[in-house]
Amino acid sequence: MTLSAPPLSLRLDPAALISIRRPVPGYRLAFVSIPRLLETCLVISVGPSFRTAPPLVFDNDAFCESFLSPDEIGIVNGFKALKKQVEWIAGRYAAKQLARQFLTAQPPLDSTRIAYRTKGAPYFTSDPSLPLSISHSWDYAVAGLGLAPARVLGLDLEKIRPDSRNTILQTAFSGREMDDLQNKDNRELFLRWTAKEAYLKYIGMGFHESLKRIEILQHTIFHDARPVPSLTLHSHLPFPAYAFSMVC
Repeated sequence: MTLSAPPLSLRLDPAALISIRRPVPGYRLAFVSIPRLLETCLVISVGPSFRTAPPLVFDNDAFCESFLSPDEIGIVNGFKALKKQVEWIAGRYAAKQLARQFLTAQPPLDSTRIAYRTKGAPYFTSDPSLPLSISHSWDYAVAGLGLAPARVLGLDLEKIRPDSRNTILQTAFSGREMDDLQNKDNRELFLRWTAKEAYLKYIGMGFHESLKRIEILQHTIFHDARPVPSLTLHSHLPFPAYAFSMVC
C-alpha cells in the first residue's frame, strides 16, 4: 500500500524570495516567489502583466546575480512568451539555490548545469545521481532535491483555480475518481491532481503517461488500477490558494 503521510508543515512566508525547507529526512525543497524574484533579481523591469506579454531578450546583464549559463540564456530566449521565460527562470533559480547549498561539487551558479533525461526528468550534470524535480505555477516555483541516489522524488505545485474544476476533472481523473470527488472541495481536487503529477515525475514519465491511468483513492496511488507499493505521498497547501504534493 502507498502510505499517505501527515500533511507537511512547511511554515512558508508567501512574501519571501526563497524558502528552503527539509520536508522529511533526506530531501530539501526550495520555494521561490516569482514576483519577488522579478523585483529583486532582475535589472530589467518585468511587471505583473508578464503573463500576457510577448517575450523579452535576456542576457547576463539582465540579472543582479549571474546564475544562468549562456546555453540557458539561449533556451530562455527561445520561448515565445514572457510567462514561459519567467517560469523557467524561476525554476532554475530554485534548483540552483539547492545546488549552492547541498551539492558536493559547487561550481559558480552560472556554471551549474541542469540537463534532462530521455523523458524529461532534470538532473545536475555535476552530480547526476542525485534526484531533482522542478515545478512552477503562477506566482511560485519549487525545486526538490534528494540528498542521496536512493532518495528519488517527484513534486508538483498548482494554483487552485475553481474555474478550471470541470476541465481538470474531465482530462485528469477516472470515472471512479470523479464519483469520489463529487462532494469534495477544490482544495482536495487540486491536491489529488498534484499527487498524480508528482507520481509521474517520480517514475520519470512526466507528460508521457495519461493522468487517467493514475488514480488517487483512499490515500493510495493506483497505477493501471493496481496499488503502488512502498511510496509516501505528502500533500500540503504551502501558500493560500496553492496545492503541493511530493512523492518519495
